[in-house]
Amino acid sequence: MKMKKLLSLTLAGIMAFSLAACSGGGSSSSSGGSDDSSGGESGGGQEYDVVYLTPSTASQFWTYVGIGIENAMLDIEESEGITVNYEIVGPAEESQTEEYVSTFEEVIAKQPDAIVTATLAIDATVPKAQEATNAGIVLNFVNCGIGTGDDGANEEYYNQFYYCSNDTIGEMAAQAFVDAMEAKNMDPADGGVVGVNMNVENEALNHRIDAFRDKMAELAPDLTLTDTYYNQNVVENSQSNAENVISTYGDELVGMYSGNNITGDGVCNAVASAGIGSDIVSVAVDSDDIEIQALENGNLDAIIVQDAYAQGYQCMENALLTLINGENPETEKQINCPPVVITADSLEDEEMLDLLDPTRLQRD
Repeated sequence: MKMKKLLSLTLAGIMAFSLAACSGGGSSSSSGGSDDSSGGESGGGQEYDVVYLTPSTASQFWTYVGIGIENAMLDIEESEGITVNYEIVGPAEESQTEEYVSTFEEVIAKQPDAIVTATLAIDATVPKAQEATNAGIVLNFVNCGIGTGDDGANEEYYNQFYYCSNDTIGEMAAQAFVDAMEAKNMDPADGGVVGVNMNVENEALNHRIDAFRDKMAELAPDLTLTDTYYNQNVVENSQSNAENVISTYGDELVGMYSGNNITGDGVCNAVASAGIGSDIVSVAVDSDDIEIQALENGNLDAIIVQDAYAQGYQCMENALLTLINGENPETEKQINCPPVVITADSLEDEEMLDLLDPTRLQRD
């Protein structure tokens, strides 16, 4: 587009191949920018095409990321006097990774100025990231990139990556689990079984499980963790898996760990149906309406909440500033945005409510 050729040449001299490469059913939306020309000197009057390629248009989590993206766009439009032609595309469900990759190809063919995305299919996404980089597209990853973030993998194929370390998530979940046991006067030294549940296996998300297992072995070595029950990111499968764990282990069961919100939804449904919320500990990752209700009703003890809004906001802000200024304003290519633990006791704090429901922050 207008600035792409100039930007591509500028950045090539700064960081060779460092650009490029995780709301409604597959629909797109656009936003016209402010006509205010009193913004930044380098951005005033420019127009940019930016695409948010989401892994799931049906997921609340990715919708929350999108709210941050859109708010950043509106703020930068106003402060810098630019116009952003904005589009949202992507498959309905996270499990539709082939559709995600094919949509990525279609987006690259449109030659936007920037792409903001996240991927649950690392291996298939790497060549698309390289293709986008070579095309001079500023492509930022949010939350799920083509590496864990901690490892810096494939960083030559993207401009910037804002994420929440899955190792940190797993470790914090284990600590929250043990804390919840103590709050319920349950002694980890007495032993018992913990059901481990996750949506899918991939290089990045496996860290949430492995880190949880490692930290639990350190904090509560007398507890036995089950093999991981995978559900393909389908709530009904997660609920069925949890019901199987409950019936299999009976009184031996001391708790459940759910590695994402869809998994947590199914586990919460199973715990509520069995009426065992007060008898076991349940900890989940990421938030949605079902999990918040379960936290209120005593069927979930803690949620490890990523700041989806902040990750989305920073990712879009960085993409636009990179376009406006001709270089990445960050000094590090991977920025870890730590999560927080939310319990029923902290549920009504204003900051916690914003984390749980970023729609409260959405601009008109």
